Amino acid sequence: MKKLIILSVCIVAALGIKAQQLAQWTQFAQNEYTVNPAVAGADEYFHATTMFRNQWAGITDGPRTYYLSVDGPVWGDRMGIGGSVINDVTGAIRKAGMQLSYAYHLKLTPDAKLSLSLSGGLFQWSVNGAELDLDQKNDIAISNGNMVDWIPDFGFGARFSTKKFHAGFYIPQITNSKIQLFNDYHMTGNALERHYYVNLGYRHDFNDNFGLQGNFFSRYVSPVFMQEFQLVGIIKESISLGASVRMPIQEEIASAIGFLAGYQFQNNMMIGYSYDLDLGRVGVASNGSHEVMLSIRFTRKNSKPLIPASEL
Repeated sequence: MKKLIILSVCIVAALGIKAQQLAQWTQFAQNEYTVNPAVAGADEYFHATTMFRNQWAGITDGPRTYYLSVDGPVWGDRMGIGGSVINDVTGAIRKAGMQLSYAYHLKLTPDAKLSLSLSGGLFQWSVNGAELDLDQKNDIAISNGNMVDWIPDFGFGARFSTKKFHAGFYIPQITNSKIQLFNDYHMTGNALERHYYVNLGYRHDFNDNFGLQGNFFSRYVSPVFMQEFQLVGIIKESISLGASVRMPIQEEIASAIGFLAGYQFQNNMMIGYSYDLDLGRVGVASNGSHEVMLSIRFTRKNSKPLIPASEL
């Protein structure tokens, strides 16, 4: 019962501060498309990535997010396309839908490029009234059935990148569409709040066997301002180990620490896992948050000759 009460308070607080409308990912740098679609087509290959996050494990009806994205270059190296599908469930509240994106890459120098992107999607928001336990059983604001609304969403992003550094911003839910779950929805505040994302990354290679990558991600949605720092070590381009810390400005929201691990197979497939733990009351009541990722690269051309040079 204690955990159920804590979860109810957390869900109400999250909806009240509008910070839980979009999924949270610890492995945002390992799949940058989740925080900035302008990365679509920035590399020479297509890749597909699937992710699953079990947030606040051990708490009944904690958030669970399923995600799949595909992106890559088209028409040379100046354009990129991408798409994603998501299913995000928090108790009786569910968000499911898909989003498509287009990116244009402008070469500034041989080693630097500026990318701009537009994205648009359609999402279904639903609340299952039968799963809600209300103090007022006949509350007319909540139906006993499944209340559903379809909401369009649009976003804009930009990204500057070199071989070792990248910086970008992304603004999802830019139109502030309202969720119409009730007939008199104009009296409610169920709006898709505009978010502001900023992400940075820098990698330094000490030698052929070891490198360090630092990542930063900042998210603002009124009145919540949160930032995350990561440091990841990369061994022989195959093994990655890292740690992260998530710090909000508001004292009411707890910080969190996390750990990441990944392994890349022959430069074509990567698996990743992360674990993070809130340092507040939710962390005491839960077993932390688990996240799993699988990414596959589809190379556009064979990097190795079909016939060894020594045999030509």
